[in-house]
Amino acid sequence: MNFVVNFHIVTGETHLTSRLAQWQRKSAWPLVALSLVYTFVYVFPIFAYPLNAAAADTCHVLEYVIWAIFIVDYAIQFQLAASKKIFLRSEWLALVFVVVPFFRPIRAIRGVVLLRQASTRPRDATLLSIPWIIGSMAILMMLIMAAAELNVERFAPGGNIKTVGDALWWSLVTVTTIGYGDRYPVTAEGRMIATILIVFGIGIIGSMTGYFASWILRQTQTPARTEE
Repeated sequence: MNFVVNFHIVTGETHLTSRLAQWQRKSAWPLVALSLVYTFVYVFPIFAYPLNAAAADTCHVLEYVIWAIFIVDYAIQFQLAASKKIFLRSEWLALVFVVVPFFRPIRAIRGVVLLRQASTRPRDATLLSIPWIIGSMAILMMLIMAAAELNVERFAPGGNIKTVGDALWWSLVTVTTIGYGDRYPVTAEGRMIATILIVFGIGIIGSMTGYFASWILRQTQTPARTEE
């Protein structure tokens, strides 16, 4: 009985239908591509400032178009779910990816994970993907947050994050929780962005520590299982 329950929890069969699973598999790669395009059209106008009006407007239009596609995708998944309540409870993170601009590029990582889970055993696929997931999330968040920080700090009186290099360096030392101190936000918006990145960085370090501890335990248990 416990095995059956755990199996359903791991595979997500409590809310997945065959049509929903098929949709997720077919839409995974297109959403990966759109997530990466979204990252580019968000970051490029900020890093390439000043940008001509036509290029800037094109990037902004693409942002909204891709956002609309994300909303439609989530609505379709919700409609195809066997249990709407369980879907909302288990896919709350996907909703965050749609609603919060900073997190939309992370949908690319989620799409690749879904593809890996479809090709092998879900539990093993998740475990094997953890370092890749964490590393990719860190890089994307550093890039997005660097752009967001530069956007609000570039022209702030007394600000010291003025260039792309400044923003990327600030993002690196912040996400790693080093806090070097030579670059820091002076605006309320910039400090809010920094707070999000600091909390994210603490989570990244904790996740990596937990993963390596789990990996060491698995390695020490493997010989015992082999002998049995």
